[in-house]
Amino acid sequence: MKIVSTGRRWLVLTCISISAAQIRLESIAALVGDEIILESQVSQQYAYLKQAGTPDDGGLYCEVLERFIIQKLLLVRARLDSLKVTDEQVERELERRIQILTAQLGSPEAIHEIYGKPLPLLKQELRNEVRDQILAEEMRQKITSDVKVTPQEVREFYASIPSDSLPFVPAEVELSQIVFWAKPSLEEREAAHERLEQIRKEIIAGRMDFASAARAFSHDLSTAKQGGSLGEFTRGQMVAEFDRMAFSQPIGEVSPVFESPFGFHILLVEKRVGNKAQARHILIKPSITEENVKEAQEKLNLLREKILRDSLSFFRAATDFSEDPQTKQNGGRLMDTETGSYRIPIDKLDADLYFIVDGLRAGEISVAHPFTARDGRRGARIVWLQRRYPPHRASLELDYERFAEAVLEIKKQEAIEKWLERARKNVPVEVRLTRCQEALREWEKGVER
Repeated sequence: MKIVSTGRRWLVLTCISISAAQIRLESIAALVGDEIILESQVSQQYAYLKQAGTPDDGGLYCEVLERFIIQKLLLVRARLDSLKVTDEQVERELERRIQILTAQLGSPEAIHEIYGKPLPLLKQELRNEVRDQILAEEMRQKITSDVKVTPQEVREFYASIPSDSLPFVPAEVELSQIVFWAKPSLEEREAAHERLEQIRKEIIAGRMDFASAARAFSHDLSTAKQGGSLGEFTRGQMVAEFDRMAFSQPIGEVSPVFESPFGFHILLVEKRVGNKAQARHILIKPSITEENVKEAQEKLNLLREKILRDSLSFFRAATDFSEDPQTKQNGGRLMDTETGSYRIPIDKLDADLYFIVDGLRAGEISVAHPFTARDGRRGARIVWLQRRYPPHRASLELDYERFAEAVLEIKKQEAIEKWLERARKNVPVEVRLTRCQEALREWEKGVER
């Protein structure tokens, strides 16, 4: 039995959770106990890997199916062991994947264009699939929780690699940032509120329906084309202000104008059952002026001065004051979203960040620079260049953690393979995809009868 490497990149946004109607209409690639793997799932993952440049010697398609079989075996065992996944874990992972996809495609609007759904609806459809993937990963971690690596094992692994086979590592940096978002003036906020109030009056008077108004005026471009439709969402999924209105506003009535961190909203709840609601909204964002951005820069430069005087550490300042929720919890540290590493290749930095870093020496903190986030918000940030790694041939001195991680992954893979040898004797696997039956025949011989 060939067990595929865990090193493959898995799909950022995988298939929608499977419905009974889908199963009747689509071909089943494999059955793992009572779990179903659709051929469309395999095809989509295969297409993603090909697009990402994964080499294919003719066996990649069946390797993808094998990955799904392994995941389903882990899922079956996780459920038997009563492992749990919280809603918070699911939401955090969904957000991570959306961020990666936004970085790849360029904007939330591009995601909407490609998938034909606003982000909230897309996330809702992906939620069960992501929950299962996290549950399978929890099982994997349980199996490998006792696996450890010693320095001696790392040294032996490094010594086993011929010097001319050591990988070349590109230039990398370790960075932290503190972000302040530009705040609109009172006048701009009042103007946005008044504009939305006028739109609301037009809708209530019957001179315009809600969906048409959303398409014409909403600043939420990911939902405007769909008439402001957010699809179905659960309590706690939206920001607090939106959540409170969505689960208190009478169904079918246009809400009063209310404010969230994104701007001013009105919403129309179309359906609500228990902790689930279906609604449309219109968002009007107050205008951000250059003066607003300069104010954010000035405040951030004052904070920078405190850090430089040693009256406040960068870590504490980021944790206490940064307005970027993705980095403030770990002291402002930026990471490579694909690998989870704090060492970020220079060529993965966005253009603005690259030019900031290019002018810094290791240990320096930049002055506040204006920037525009991927979601369109404008603000300012200071950047601390903690360490710079020049391009080099991998060495134990500079890349010990990389080699330790490689040894750890090898040992974990060995533990998973031993576990799978036992697990496949208890869970029946049926490969129905004709093109992979020969390549994966060992999986079907597992169950002891």
